[in-house]
Amino acid sequence: MPQTPPREREPLSLNALLLVPALLLAAGACVAVAARHFALAAAFTGTLVLVPLVFRLWTRPWYRGLVLRGLGLFIAGMHLPMLTGGVLAYGRIGCEGADCGQTLLWSIVLAPVAGAVCSVVYWLVGRPPV
Repeated sequence: MPQTPPREREPLSLNALLLVPALLLAAGACVAVAARHFALAAAFTGTLVLVPLVFRLWTRPWYRGLVLRGLGLFIAGMHLPMLTGGVLAYGRIGCEGADCGQTLLWSIVLAPVAGAVCSVVYWLVGRPPV
């Protein structure tokens, strides 16, 4: 039986290489929010938004609607923690005062981070319409 030559491994795409730092920045932003270091959380979130923007400017062609789709996903992703926090607070029977307020406050504080993560994922893996 003849031996087949080993297949060459395909190099990792730039998308895969940039997804790891983006997820690390998002995790850093979440940890900074939990530790109540809002300046550090803002720095992480700003960097999280700028990394894919610069990547997109350097490596890919632009097409109509790209920025609007990224902004739309930011806004949609931003509402996910707020809706989740609202459902969790509403679902707790007898939830009053500080307990409900804290749940809603954390969901509001994490909203920009979630929006940035959604936008970053779109910028990194989104494909132009055919």
